[in-house]
Amino acid sequence: MIPPIRDLDDLKTFVFVVQDRSFTQVAARLGVTKAAVAKRIQGLEKLWNTQLFYRNTRKVIPTREADLIFQKVIAVIESVKELENSLTSKDELEGTLRVTCVSSMSKNFVSEIIEKFQEQNPRITIQLIVTDSLLDLMEESIDIGIRVGTDVPSGLVGTELFKNRISIVASPLYLETKGKILTPKDLEKHNLLYLDLHKTIQFTGTNLSLSDVTKKRTFLSNDAASLVQMGLKGKGVLIRSFWDIEEYLQEGKLVSILTDKTLENFGSVWVIHPSNRTPSRRMMVFRNFLESECSLRFNQ
Repeated sequence: MIPPIRDLDDLKTFVFVVQDRSFTQVAARLGVTKAAVAKRIQGLEKLWNTQLFYRNTRKVIPTREADLIFQKVIAVIESVKELENSLTSKDELEGTLRVTCVSSMSKNFVSEIIEKFQEQNPRITIQLIVTDSLLDLMEESIDIGIRVGTDVPSGLVGTELFKNRISIVASPLYLETKGKILTPKDLEKHNLLYLDLHKTIQFTGTNLSLSDVTKKRTFLSNDAASLVQMGLKGKGVLIRSFWDIEEYLQEGKLVSILTDKTLENFGSVWVIHPSNRTPSRRMMVFRNFLESECSLRFNQ
């Protein structure tokens, strides 16, 4: 549902009511009467033919329709800000960016890159949506997604950040007690810790896949963080994307094995955005910053 654009002050009032859950607070924020706020909301409800809020004596609560409309209205307001900035030739970027990625990416590099970006662009607000679900960027009004894949999905524009290399590692204690692992076939004797989506990856130069050498898995999980913790505790051989374990490799808590018989890459890590939306200047600057930081860190 895309609301028709009308008076920008009405849209701002709607956003503030969603955020503050109070007509009284929004009235004070805008310097108008509570009745004026209520009138604007009623006008929007009539225009969009839907109830936007449940009202009681203490607060107002957005309806599901209001929650769905909210991000679209935010996008409209941000677009107006972007236009104003371009017309007044402002050098300093400002506004909001909505970014999404999986939790392991957020923990290992995305949050750090966002922090560095905001140090250079203090007027940019970034909403980081961390989820292991694949969100519809257009439906959720998300500016940028960071994802693993073999290619860019239809309807999106993407740039490859780096190859998603898959590493085979174990803790030093595990290797001391379980012995050396010299060939892929040796993995048949070990508890393997990996995500199911990686089981078809082949060892380079062979017809052997990870599933072919999997004879023992005593812990299965769709949560990468849990698998990493098991690997750190010496519970098995860990197979993970290199960027998720590089910190532990550098600290010596994990050791690479089978470095001469590596697994093939599992796609690449991409930065993507909707193709039907003209990128804002702040989005393009952030995307370029992300590409540069990832290139320095991962493409050496």
